Amino acid sequence: MRSRYSAFCCQDLSYLQHSCVAALQAEQSPEQLHDFVHHAHFVGLQILPLPKLTQTANEGHVHFQVSYLLGHQLHSFRELSRFKNQQGCWLYSSGDVTELATQKIGRNDPCPCGSGRKFKSCLPHQPSGQAAA
Repeated sequence: MRSRYSAFCCQDLSYLQHSCVAALQAEQSPEQLHDFVHHAHFVGLQILPLPKLTQTANEGHVHFQVSYLLGHQLHSFRELSRFKNQQGCWLYSSGDVTELATQKIGRNDPCPCGSGRKFKSCLPHQPSGQAAA
């Protein structure tokens, strides 16, 4: 899961596509994924404890929370992801997503990136993978 989060941060659409099972690769819209990763600035990944689930050699789960900025709003969601082991590679197969409340960030609020600075004086929050001006 951490490698997929990093791929979202770095806008590595190829990795995101190839780290999914074949059926999901065919269903995903590259345009929607492209738009999302080019407008979001990812600021946090937290791995959460798993609920009681059966893990096998061929199927596993990851429970996590992601936070990202879109403009002056902090968006977060939790997901319980399912991964399948195919030929020694763990591939994302599906997930149950729970959207969390969106928070508006004021200019003088602490930046959610964890820098300790006010939002207005933190590094410009350009979409992940793009250099700051």
